[in-house]
Amino acid sequence: MITSLHAFGAVAAWAGLFYKCRSLRQNPADPALLALCAVFALSGLSFFISLPMVWVRVDGLLGVPNIAALLAQSCVMALLVGQQVVLTYWARPPERARVLVRLQLCFGVAAVASLVTLFWLLTPTAQRPRDFTLYYVHDPYYIAYLSLYIGTYLIGEINVVRVCWGYSAVAGRTWLRRGLRVTAVGAFITLGYGAIRAGNILGIAFGFDLRHLETAAWLCGDLGSAFTLVGWTLPGWGPRVAAAGRWVTAYRRHRRLYPLWAALHEAVPTIALAPARSELADRLAVRQLEFRLYRRVIEIRDGQLALRAHADPEATAEVTRASREAGLSGDELRARVEALRIASALRARARGRTVADADRARVGAEGPAFTDLGAETAWLVRVAIAFAALPADAADRPGSTARAAVPGDGGAPEAG
Repeated sequence: MITSLHAFGAVAAWAGLFYKCRSLRQNPADPALLALCAVFALSGLSFFISLPMVWVRVDGLLGVPNIAALLAQSCVMALLVGQQVVLTYWARPPERARVLVRLQLCFGVAAVASLVTLFWLLTPTAQRPRDFTLYYVHDPYYIAYLSLYIGTYLIGEINVVRVCWGYSAVAGRTWLRRGLRVTAVGAFITLGYGAIRAGNILGIAFGFDLRHLETAAWLCGDLGSAFTLVGWTLPGWGPRVAAAGRWVTAYRRHRRLYPLWAALHEAVPTIALAPARSELADRLAVRQLEFRLYRRVIEIRDGQLALRAHADPEATAEVTRASREAGLSGDELRARVEALRIASALRARARGRTVADADRARVGAEGPAFTDLGAETAWLVRVAIAFAALPADAADRPGSTARAAVPGDGGAPEAG
C-alpha cells in the first residue's frame, strides 16, 4: 500500500507541476510561481526516489547504500523551504519578501548540508529501501540526522498550517480561500508523520516503541502531501470544475423541464421568446444553458398564468384531498397537485372551458413563494417530473389519479 501511495504522490506532484508550468510560461518572472513549481518538482522527485525499485537502482547507480534516502529527504527539506518562499512572496511586499527569502534559502542550504554531513558520518552499509527510518534509529549519528530532518519538517509544516489557515480568513476570492484551507489541512495531516517520527526518536530515550504506527506515519505523510498539492492548485482549476458542475446541473434541469414547457407552449405558443425546437434539437442544445434555463422557467410561469382562466378550483381541491389520502405530503404533495392542476387546465383550454372571475381567485398561486431563481427552478423541476409521470387521462379523473400516486411513482425529484 505504501508503494502505491508513493507512486500516486509522484504522479500527482508532477501533474501539478505540468499544470503550473502553463501559468509559468505566461509569467516567467513571478518568484512565487517559480518557487511553487520547484515545490511540485521536488515533491514528485522525493516520492519517486522513495519507491523501493527506484531506491535500489539509485543506490546501484551511485554505488552508495541508501543514498536514495538522503536524496529523497533532501528534496523534502528543499520543498519545505520552497513552501515558505511561496508564502513569503504572497504575504509580504516584494522588497521585504526578498530579504526574508534570502534568509530562508540560506537556512535551507545549511540544513541540507548538515543532513549530508550526518549521513556520511553514519555510513549506512545495509540497504534498507523499506525500513531505513527505523533500522538505524539506535545509531547516535542517525538520531542527530533524523532529529534535524524531523525538526525542520515539523517547523515548516506548522508554519504552512498557521499562515495558510490565517490568510484563508481574509482571502478575497472564494477558490483561493478554499485552496489555502485545503493546503492547511494537508499540512496538518502531515504533522502526524512528523509526530510519529519524533516518537521514534524519543522512544530510544524513554523505552517505548512506535513501530506499530509505521503504516499510519506513511499514510499521514503521503495523504497530507496529496492534500497540500491539491490545495496549491485549487484556485486555478477549482472555478473551472465548478463551472462544469453548473453546466451539468443547468442541462439536466433544462431537459427535465422540457415536457412541461412543451405542453404549455403547445397550448400558449406566445410564451416562447424564440421559435420552438424539436425535442432532439432541444436535447442537443449545449450553449448558453443558464440563459436557456432562465427563459424556460419564465416561459413556464407565463404559461401557468395564461391557464388561470381554465383552472377549476373544485378539481384542485379534490386533487389535494385525494393526494393527502394517498399519503403524499410536503413538496411531493404540492408538486403532484400543481402538475394535475396544469394538466386539467390544459384539457379545459383545449375544450374551450373557462371558469368565472370569482372562481379564479380561489385557485391560488402556483406553488410556494421563492426568494431566488435556483429554488424556483428546483420546484418547477419537481412539478415537471410529476407532470411527465401523469397518465394520459389524469386531468379527466383527478381524484382516482391522486389516490394511485404513491410516493416515488413519479421518479426521483431533483432537490436543487
